[in-house]
Amino acid sequence: MQDKPLPRQLYQRVHSGMIVITGSSEEYLLATPSQIDEQVQFERDAIRHGLERLRKNTRDLESKTYASATVYGCSSIATLLPLVIKRIEDTNKRIREGYIGKSFKEIHQYLEPIDAGAAAAIALKITFDKVFAQRDKSNRLVTVCEAIGTAVEQEAQMQFYEKNCPGLLAVLKKNYWHNTTGTQQKFVVMRTLIQRYDVPQWTKWAADIRVKLGGWLLDCIMEASGWFTKNMVQTGKQRDNFIVPTPEFIEIKDEVMANAELFSPIAYPMLIEPNDWTNERQGGYLLNEVMRGHDMVRRGVGSIQGETPIQFLNKIQKVGYRINPLIIDVAETLMERGHVVGKFVPIVEIPLPPKPVDIAENYDSRKQYRRDAAEVMNLNAASFKKSCRTRMTMEAARMFKDKKEFFIPWSFDYRGRAYPIPAFLTPQCTDFGKSLLKFSEEAFMTPEAEEWLAFQVATTYGLDKAPIHERIDWVQENDAVISAVAQDPIGNLSIWEAAEEPWQFLAACDEYYHCVITCDRNYTSLPVATDATCSGL
Repeated sequence: MQDKPLPRQLYQRVHSGMIVITGSSEEYLLATPSQIDEQVQFERDAIRHGLERLRKNTRDLESKTYASATVYGCSSIATLLPLVIKRIEDTNKRIREGYIGKSFKEIHQYLEPIDAGAAAAIALKITFDKVFAQRDKSNRLVTVCEAIGTAVEQEAQMQFYEKNCPGLLAVLKKNYWHNTTGTQQKFVVMRTLIQRYDVPQWTKWAADIRVKLGGWLLDCIMEASGWFTKNMVQTGKQRDNFIVPTPEFIEIKDEVMANAELFSPIAYPMLIEPNDWTNERQGGYLLNEVMRGHDMVRRGVGSIQGETPIQFLNKIQKVGYRINPLIIDVAETLMERGHVVGKFVPIVEIPLPPKPVDIAENYDSRKQYRRDAAEVMNLNAASFKKSCRTRMTMEAARMFKDKKEFFIPWSFDYRGRAYPIPAFLTPQCTDFGKSLLKFSEEAFMTPEAEEWLAFQVATTYGLDKAPIHERIDWVQENDAVISAVAQDPIGNLSIWEAAEEPWQFLAACDEYYHCVITCDRNYTSLPVATDATCSGL
């Protein structure tokens, strides 16, 4: 890099000639008993919150007739799927060979065009959704069979459109599929739109065919698994058959949920240095040795690590971090305003349209209102899903906002690559997540440090492919822009939100402004990211 005049106040600084990396010293302060107690309580709270979240999610999914998406639903369906597929394929083979009765041949002509895997997956999903739903009588035999048959017909109908009008279907999917919520609504929207065009239309299946087809697939599930059975219930003079789980499956379900609870604790950064890893003892969280929720090597059954990798892992765990106060303040403001910046996506709640005054009497007004309201609800649902990562990151940032220091436990994957155990507030997070981090240990400013801060400003703005000297030159030529962003981030939002990595650019502008331009900070703690030619040890 070319020599340049040193800025004012720099002569007063001690020049060490290198940037001190947090955690590089071999001497570390031991945690006090009160800090250890605080961390243990913090981990217990994370365990409790994780359990509450797991159980709440399970209850919510069951109440919304989505038990197939629960932990026990996903694992059970994955286990059953190959068994049900094989049973469907074996039955289809017997039908083709003439060994099945007339009624099964009638069903076969509807089921044959559909892939056995798709039919099995649909039937399993509907069965779990209906049997474990909290809605009254959703597990009636006729209700379950009708729901399976209807879902299979919908799959056949979509395949029919795919074959007869693939271009139209592709356009409609692109423009409408992801903008609607719920499987049933997606299908209704697609079917309604396709009916407006002059293309081959689907011939609806008879109700008795749907029930027979659903009943046959349900029998396949019951016979292949032994997990469901029919239960006759008499209410007055009326008798109804219900599908209920067998005692064998209830035992399996309880075991799956018990195992899931072992891994349900929420992984947050730590308030003290994580425990060291060894080949004999669990490291990371203080309670990890008891809970055994995280291994030193993920999916590395029986893996034994050498001394150097373990030292490396324990070393980076001793790097302390803190929340960048500027970034969290700006994020709070933009969260309130619902302003999207890069990967920062707050919830944008659009109010429902006002109801027309003649909605009770006028069919057209009522129909138009329903369409408008559905569009708004779809937008709000999509906004909620998109904002998930931002909301969880903000929750974690608020938790650590006032902490002077926190640490990140790390582990290896089976290839030897190091990854943080927490999902938020880590150096491997999104642009917004990374910008929230500063090192807790500051480094004294040097000429070399100035150039590294300039490097970070230019790189995050979008000059990551430019030679280093061009990046430094760009920063020197844009002092006014950097100063404006640092002094008034909200007022100059249009400048920094256009950067390639806007949040890290904002953090870099703030650090460069105070450490280099005004020199009112003599220490820096901003992480500077560089490309690695090899990410191995």
